[in-house]
Amino acid sequence: MSPPLWDLLVCAVLFAGWVLVLLLIALARGAEEPSEVPGRLALWHYVLAALAVAIYLLTAVRGVPESPGHLWARAARGDGRDGDLRRGLQLLVPTLVVTVAVALVAGLTVPLPDAVSEATSTSVTPTPGDEVPTGTPPTPDPVPTTFGPETPTPTVSDDPDARRRTQAEAVDALLSESIASRGDLATAIAAVGECRDLNRSLGLLNGVTRQRRAQRDQAAALTVDALTDGPAMRSHLVSAFTYAGDADAAYAAWTRRSINSGCSLDANWQRGNQLSEQSQKAKNEFLRRWNPIAVSCGLPTRTSKEI
Repeated sequence: MSPPLWDLLVCAVLFAGWVLVLLLIALARGAEEPSEVPGRLALWHYVLAALAVAIYLLTAVRGVPESPGHLWARAARGDGRDGDLRRGLQLLVPTLVVTVAVALVAGLTVPLPDAVSEATSTSVTPTPGDEVPTGTPPTPDPVPTTFGPETPTPTVSDDPDARRRTQAEAVDALLSESIASRGDLATAIAAVGECRDLNRSLGLLNGVTRQRRAQRDQAAALTVDALTDGPAMRSHLVSAFTYAGDADAAYAAWTRRSINSGCSLDANWQRGNQLSEQSQKAKNEFLRRWNPIAVSCGLPTRTSKEI
């Protein structure tokens, strides 16, 4: 290997060391998903890493023609001289000090993955929002301003038609409640996409996340045994609210990162879009079963944007 290749190898090792120290610091701060940490770095973090490499290049230039790469290339050829190793290490000392220092700064300032840290539910599923187009900030789902009691479970009736009607009305009431969440969600995501009103948008997104989780629990508690294919229909509705809540939490994490590290589309935003697509699929499966029931019970049919 020629001296320049040795120097490039040292630069690569320095960068790898920088990432390793950064991840160790992030782990010490409580990061649960270290693989997501590099994606949360801001541009200035990478500028710090470039600084460490620049320091190496400067020290290597100071050693020309006896740069560390030159010294180690000579040793690899078997014609090294006494003191080559010591001289190479001396040239590396400033770079090593700067590399560790900037890695500590980056590790202490990078926002940690915390998509579900502010949620109040004990669900094992993460917390995000509703369907949103990809490529531009999503156009999502809405938010009720108050929380009513759980969707009532219909009482047993001797009249099958009355029982069926009561259960259908409970489902329809929950769907109407869910519509209100779309407005706040759409407002918040549009604002974050334009990098404005970030703190207010974070509050809206956290509120939508809590509401989606409450709606998921209400959907799971619905009695639907008198409705055609009721259990499957309920299962898809629960899935739709679950994915929607998870997407909302991902968008909230995106907003927190924008507040802490500057506005940009990150892995949380992408995850929110993916979860929104899954919510959309679940909604479509639900609606395929629900709309015929709604027609037969004299209730309004719905589209996916009306959930």
